[in-house]
Parts: sequence; C-alpha cells; structure tokens
Amino acid sequence: MVKVVLSTGVIFLAILAIRKLFRGKAGNVFLYAIWLLFAAGLVVPILSFALWEMAGWEKSRVKSPVSIMNFVEMPSETANKASGAVQKEKEGIEGNREKKQKGEEKEEKNTEKYSKSAQEEGKNERGSWLRRIQLEQVFLFIWAAGAAAILFCQVLMEKAFRRQLIENREETDYQGQKIYRAKGIKTPLLFRSKGVSADIYLPEAIMGNETFVRHAVLHEGVHKKHGDIWWGYMRNLLVAIYWFYPLIWIAAVLSKRDCEYACDSSVMKGMDKRERISYGNSLLSLIQVGRGGDLFCTATAMKIRKSEMEVRIQMIKRGRKRNIFVTIFSCILLCIVGVSAFTDAMEPAVESGGTEPKKVTSPVRRKKEDLFLAKVAEYKLSDTWGADLPRVYYEDEDKMIFGGYFGLFVYSKQNDEIEQSVNLEEIGCDATQGDKYCKIDVSEDGKTVYLHVVHEKEMYQYTVETQKLKRTAYKLPKHLYDREKWEKTNKSGIRCNGGTIGDLVYWCEGKEAVNYYPLFYKPYGSCTFFKPDDFRDLSEVSFYNNGTEYIITEAEKLDWIEKHFSNPVQEIKGVPACPFYHIMYFKRKDGVCGKVFPATDSDSVYQSGESYYEYKKDGQEGYNEVFWGLFGIESLEGLR
Repeated sequence: MVKVVLSTGVIFLAILAIRKLFRGKAGNVFLYAIWLLFAAGLVVPILSFALWEMAGWEKSRVKSPVSIMNFVEMPSETANKASGAVQKEKEGIEGNREKKQKGEEKEEKNTEKYSKSAQEEGKNERGSWLRRIQLEQVFLFIWAAGAAAILFCQVLMEKAFRRQLIENREETDYQGQKIYRAKGIKTPLLFRSKGVSADIYLPEAIMGNETFVRHAVLHEGVHKKHGDIWWGYMRNLLVAIYWFYPLIWIAAVLSKRDCEYACDSSVMKGMDKRERISYGNSLLSLIQVGRGGDLFCTATAMKIRKSEMEVRIQMIKRGRKRNIFVTIFSCILLCIVGVSAFTDAMEPAVESGGTEPKKVTSPVRRKKEDLFLAKVAEYKLSDTWGADLPRVYYEDEDKMIFGGYFGLFVYSKQNDEIEQSVNLEEIGCDATQGDKYCKIDVSEDGKTVYLHVVHEKEMYQYTVETQKLKRTAYKLPKHLYDREKWEKTNKSGIRCNGGTIGDLVYWCEGKEAVNYYPLFYKPYGSCTFFKPDDFRDLSEVSFYNNGTEYIITEAEKLDWIEKHFSNPVQEIKGVPACPFYHIMYFKRKDGVCGKVFPATDSDSVYQSGESYYEYKKDGQEGYNEVFWGLFGIESLEGLR
C-alpha cells in the first residue's frame, strides 16, 4: 500500500502541474487522457494481486535508480533485510569482544531456567503474531465495510435515477437517431438505460429550440463516442476500493471536470468562430450552474460550478489551439514520472568486513501445487544465530525439526547430525519477526512442515520423506505437533554456548546428567565416543567455542593428550559434578574419529558416552588447566 500511495501521489502532482501550467496550450483531450496514468497506478496493483492469487503468478517489476521506492525501501525493507544478518553478526562479535575486555562475561543459565525462558519466549512470539493478525482483521473489516457502503450508495443512486428517467421519458427521433425527451431533468445527459446501451436524454423544455437540440445531441454524442459512461464506472469503482485515500476523491472530481472540457474541445473540432459562439451560447443556456454534478452519478449531465464556467467560455473563444511542443514536453515529463512511479527500488550492495558485496535476491515464487526439491540451507559457523534463538518445531525419540532465519533443519538424534535442511530465504520464509514473520507448524506425526508468511493466503508445505516443497493454499490440518505436551515428560531443546551458529547445541536431560551435542560443528563427520583405548596415533584435535574453532596438530601436544586420556587413573562410579558443555573431536592417523566431553572446570575428568574417567599426572590432581592451556585457553570461565 505504501508503494501505491507514493507512486500515485507522484503521478497526481505531475498531472496537477501539467493541468495548471498548460491549460489552453495542450489539448483538452490530452489533459483528460493523462488521468489514465493515475488510474493505472491504482489498477495495476489490484491486477497483480489477483493474478498471483488465482494463478500463483507474480510478474517481477523492473528496478531503476530513479524509482520513488528508492527513498522508502533502502532504509526500511531491502537494506534492512540485506544488512540484517551482517549487522547482527557485527553486534554479536563486538558485544562478545567488549565482554571479554571488561571481564563481564557471565555463566549461561542452567537447563531448567533456559527451558522455561524458551517456552515464555515462544508464547510471547505467538501472542504477538496473534495480535498482529487480529489488528489486520480489524483494518480489513473497516476497509471492506467502507467499500461495501460506498458501492451500495452508488448502485442505489443509479437505480433510483434510472427508474425516474424511465418513468418520465418519451422516445423520439432526431435526424434518424433515437433520443429521449424526459420530464424532471434540467440539462441534457447521456445515461445507460439498459444493458450496455447508452441513450441521450433531453429536457422537454428545450425540444422546441432546434439549435439547443442540435448542440445537446452533438455534445452527448461525443460523450458516447469517448465511452465516458464506462470511464465513470471505473472512477466509481476505484473510489469505492480506495475510499480511505484522499487523493482518489480529488482525482475523481478533477477528472470528471476534464471529461467535460475534452468533450467541448471535440465538439468544436472543425467549427468556425461563428459556430463556436453559437455553441457557447447554447452551453450557457443548457448548463445547470450550481454545486456541480454528483460524484457517483455516471450520467454525463451538463452540471458545473460557477468557477468552471469561465474556463469553458475562454476555451470556446480560443478554439482548439494546441502547442505541439508543450504536448511533447508533457509526454516526456509523464514518461519520467511513470518510470519513477512504476519501477521498484534498486537492490543495495551490503559489505561485510571488507568482503565482496552480498547480492540481495527476491524470494522465488512458485505456482500452486508444483512440487520441487528444497534448496539446501546456506550458512557459516561464524554467523550469529540472530535476534531470536532457533526454535524447535517438532521432536520425538528419533529426530528433531528446528529452524532459524538461516534455514529449516531435520536433526537425527540417533546419528547426532543434521540430515536435511531447507533454504528459507529462497522461498521468502526466513523472517522470525516483523510484518513478514513466517509461522512454522509441523504435523502431529512429524512428516509435514507448514511454512506460512503472515498476510499471505498461501503457504509452503515441506514433506520430510521426499524433501520436496509445494506451494498451496493456507489451510492447516486439525492436529498439529504440541511442543508443550512433549516438554511435560521430556527436557530438551536448543541453546547457544556462545554467539554464533557454530555454538548452537542440542541439549537433553539423560538419566544422570544433561548432555550437549553440537548441531552444526562436525569437523570429521559422525563420530562415536572414544574410550581410553581409542586414544592412540592422534593426528588432530578440535572443538568450537564462542565463535572460535580451536585445533591442535602439534605432535607434542597430541602426545600429551594420548598419554593422559588413554591411561586414566580410574573410571568414576556415578556422575561427577563437573560441567560438560563442549564436546571435543579427535582424529587418528588411520582416519578414525571420536569425541568426548572434557570437564570445563579444574577437575581432570572427561565423559565418554555414559562413562566418566579421571586422569592425573605425577600424582597431582586438578590438572585440567594444563589440558585447556594446550589450546591457548588461560581461563576456564569463558568455557562455561
């Protein structure tokens, strides 16, 4: 709607300027015709919306640097969307750097508190979405009620006027042309009596004056030739649809006035000065001077205001004088205005940390019911996870379906890895808040995902088994997955052990402790837990923490890890009180990989599946700081 208001506003101002400056120099028919550009600015958005609704087709608009939308979309839509992820990443990195410098980094909340916070956040988000929907419905109802009321008035007025004419008319012939003489009307008019035919009505009082009759028939005949009755219907329809837009009312009045000027100009075509004066005298006698014609009346009655009489008299005196250069200049001006109004804003380039500009792409629109393979999500481990933490949309014993602005993912709990992903930006479903917020639901059995952008009447349907998407009408099944029902008997979800996508982990409360499994960081693919005997011939060790990947390849450090982890002092019975937040990956020279959870406090303990092992060196306990020092980590506070 912002685009419609701005584009038609620019066109309206251009038309006003041309009418004011070039009246008498440009043809009146031309000045009347340029209102079509204003009407196009109102009709084109309706047609585009109708075509997209009925056929799932949306024609992309041409972008230009002179578009009026450049002043709107750059700061509000396109630029924000393009730079949103970059800005979030910068804020996240700068925020973490500031925290480290000030030494104010705090411990993460415990699992239970985080779970409650996530639930409250989800409820607040759903509540906000519902409030937006309710507000939209209120505005839609107000608009529909206003449009219906105006249409009702228009139809009622026309029926009443038609009944009056039909009951008081008498058919007659004028030079082989059928016309009607009617009682109760004070001025000649053209009106649609029945079907698509338009008939000329003359007041009974002028039938005895041959000059008046001839000029009246000639005037209304031009109206009929121009199709002004049908332009009147279009004017009424646009007023009803855009009744809340003040300029539509002004444009309706001015265009109806220009319609009469154009008709007079066409009537006088070929007349000499004497005949023009005679026609002018007839107009003075036939025109009903007063408050002007009724806006909703489609009849071309000869009613004008006193202020318009002077314009028409001056026009009759001048005759049909036109300046071709003024007309050409007006056409060029209107072309420039049209390009500015009917084109979209240019897509701005966004730079991130000195890298090449990122191209902003529009979502791909698909026809209804067409199946297509989902495009894989694109992301970087160093990207921030955004303003909203990724949400879990479905979970059972085998898998979890979750998503964020960077994609939709199917996570296998059996293999501890992501098996499927969907690029949400590709289909315009990547907004987690705002007017383009995408609400995601999953069927009760977890086989189908429904992605619906608010304000739209369609949605995307993703089938997990086939990994295919389908654009279809928005209609959700009766039974959907209930997250709250799952959380009553299970404690699990997503948390972030840092500020980036690489820090995101899946957490679940096991029999004895809470376990954290990285969602995106898999340096060597799927790995099983290493037991003490598996620590030999290591070639590389790595883990990810707070946006940084730590890797060890030095032989001396690898030997230290092999010696201590392969020869633990004891296997701990029960569950130690140590925090196990960050999983660590190990790769051997034979290509075999494994993983363990090293304790992130001073205790020399690591977790391997459901087993816990303690290691020592030279009879010393609490040697874990030395282990983390191998990675260059001097303080364990940042690991918690």
